Amino acid sequence: MRKVLVGLFSLALLIPATPAQAVPTESAYVAVEAETMWNQGFTGEGTTIALIDQGVNLNHPYFEDRVIDGVCVYSGATGEVCPNGTRYQTGVQAASQKRVLGLLDQSQDHGNMTAGIVAGKPNSQAPGGIAPDSNILMANTDFYPESIVQILDYIYQKRDEHNIVALSMSFGVFAINSRADLLSCSTNPVYADVRERLKKLRDVGIIPFAASGNGYNLNSVENWAPTCLEEAVSVGSINRDNEVSIYTTMSDKVELLAPDYTLSANTYSYAQASGTSAATPLVAGAYALLRQKYPEFTSQQILTAMKNGGNPIDDIIIKGTPALNLKGADFLLEDLRETGVTEPEQDPDKVITVGTFNGFIAIFTRGYEGQRLSAKVAGKWLVQDPIENYKNFDYSRVTRNTGAGFDIRVELYIDGQFIRTETVTTR
Repeated sequence: MRKVLVGLFSLALLIPATPAQAVPTESAYVAVEAETMWNQGFTGEGTTIALIDQGVNLNHPYFEDRVIDGVCVYSGATGEVCPNGTRYQTGVQAASQKRVLGLLDQSQDHGNMTAGIVAGKPNSQAPGGIAPDSNILMANTDFYPESIVQILDYIYQKRDEHNIVALSMSFGVFAINSRADLLSCSTNPVYADVRERLKKLRDVGIIPFAASGNGYNLNSVENWAPTCLEEAVSVGSINRDNEVSIYTTMSDKVELLAPDYTLSANTYSYAQASGTSAATPLVAGAYALLRQKYPEFTSQQILTAMKNGGNPIDDIIIKGTPALNLKGADFLLEDLRETGVTEPEQDPDKVITVGTFNGFIAIFTRGYEGQRLSAKVAGKWLVQDPIENYKNFDYSRVTRNTGAGFDIRVELYIDGQFIRTETVTTR
């Protein structure tokens, strides 16, 4: 069973051809201050964003010279096949939208929307993507876990050839087939191989962004991959009033918010996007702009700047989730560049250790007294402010109960500065 996160309020808006018209301004790009990067000449050139979706109309003017590779995988029992009639295909033609009786299936134009927001080619009818000179690797699939694993393997294989910097995923995979599937997302064995592949991508600097979902939920992540997985950066959406969109599945797992109303492509023309499906490629494309400008920084440093440089948005329960702001992220990275520091210097008198015992994650620090420790443990924040030594010892200790037998991802920050990420197995 699978689900594409189609926007709830999409408009079937056809834009009449007006060749003499200038490229229209896109309010979503204005909201995230994309011109901060464009005016410096950073438009995504030389980078590639991979997308997992339904394919695109390869003859659409929005995608001229933009789709440089594709992969199509159908492993489920649906009987669906790739454009060449098989269940596995690679190359540009593999990125094609599904056809029925020789005609493009307009009910499956979700990939046109997401790809257009990333790297659409600007024209007189539509503004183009946020990273208009970046390239697209489009994956076309049935969204079964086995299919996603094969796609992620292909993206990993092609990472250097195409300079893939980000992955955009606006879909959800349900796996309610057994009692095991009722486990939390991070412990569901159905998703184990997907998690392993996403971790491999993050380890080589490719950030996987995933739509949080259009589920009208508060403080919860629905039990679907990839947004519920620790290795994915969950993205929610905001409306034109800079409020969390009414349908956004919101939780502590959501790391960034972005506009959901960008004008983008549909099968043959253009339409206003909607949903967290639209917010996610916007964030992935923005990330590519920053990677283009700051190749010396790690992927985590750039992601941290995107979060710390964002405008905090309060939802009913979740407070202060950052909304994408490229001007803020660029300012933080430029400041870091001017210091000449690309990785925090290691001070032998300052130590941070992550340990595990009896189902607990324990974080020990030495030499940071009076500062602020922030740790994202399994997607939730653990804060010690100020850091104080534990009892009569010369170190501090904070813990979180996560249960035993799990791989737990821990992000460490001191006074808001990213230190490192590590994964430990609880015992």
